[in-house]
Amino acid sequence: MSLFILGISHKTSPLAVREKYSFPKKKISETLIKFSQNRILNGIVILSTCNRTEIYVTTDFIDEARVFLLNELGIKNNELGYFYFFLERDVVGHLFRVASGLDSQIIGETQILGQVKSAWQQARILEVIDRLLDTVFERAIETCLKVRRGTEISKGKISIGSVVMELIKTKFNFLSDKRILIIGVGKISELVLRYLKKERTDTVFVANRTYEKALRLAEHIDGEAVRFDRLREKLRDADVIISATASPHLIIKREDLVDIKKPILIIDLAVPRDVSPEVRNIEGIELFDLEDLNFLIEKNLEKRKREIPKAEEIVEKETEKLWEEITALEREEVRLP
Repeated sequence: MSLFILGISHKTSPLAVREKYSFPKKKISETLIKFSQNRILNGIVILSTCNRTEIYVTTDFIDEARVFLLNELGIKNNELGYFYFFLERDVVGHLFRVASGLDSQIIGETQILGQVKSAWQQARILEVIDRLLDTVFERAIETCLKVRRGTEISKGKISIGSVVMELIKTKFNFLSDKRILIIGVGKISELVLRYLKKERTDTVFVANRTYEKALRLAEHIDGEAVRFDRLREKLRDADVIISATASPHLIIKREDLVDIKKPILIIDLAVPRDVSPEVRNIEGIELFDLEDLNFLIEKNLEKRKREIPKAEEIVEKETEKLWEEITALEREEVRLP
């Protein structure tokens, strides 16, 4: 019996091609059941994320199984080059790398492990997985945990939202008594608010030129919406100000803060900037903009990249170990009368 994978990912194709072959969550179960009814396939697992679609298969008929999948997916000849096809040991190594975050767009990201687990469990629940595939996925998860324990491949914040939270936490030991003001209601603000909600901060104000939009966003986090004409008043109350509007003009100028006699952390996430750089000269006020945050992200990414050789070594060791077990078992089965 052979093990193979047919896949497409962010490394091999543009989004415009990749999205054609992704599976909505609701469709995966239906597809697994449909594919499993073909006796050519002994076991099957579908891993579908925003960055990859991979079909893991065990079969006694590799060529027939490959043709079957190509036809079922409706892969056009001019798009076949975007797909990869791995066999046997290479499948094990690839899955181990995927689960460990080594094949991710953001090296070391941790979300992929949950997605691999989910794909594995779904195939188990539907009983479309065989013993070999089950073992390979189980060991992939174990390998990922070994990589995380043995390296710092997943350490360091590497998204705007997480870096903002890390920055705030380095300045304040406790957030429960801090007053946080969010200016703007775009996607970045929503992302930051999601992190703030996890921290259970008590006092969050949301300000926007359109009060109704501020109100809707504030309701999601049990915060308070602020009318824009009260913004200057709230600037004086805040311990942390996070601004991310689409305004072409400065929202916060030096004169708005110059007579405030307390420490304030300001994080400007807007392009163009919402906060005048002159604010940096006011005693007690710390200002960080996107350039500062991108520097922190790049620094953390560099740390992760330095961990790649150690992580790859663990993956290779675990791949070889499992493959030796699989081939030894196959040899034993051949010897049985």
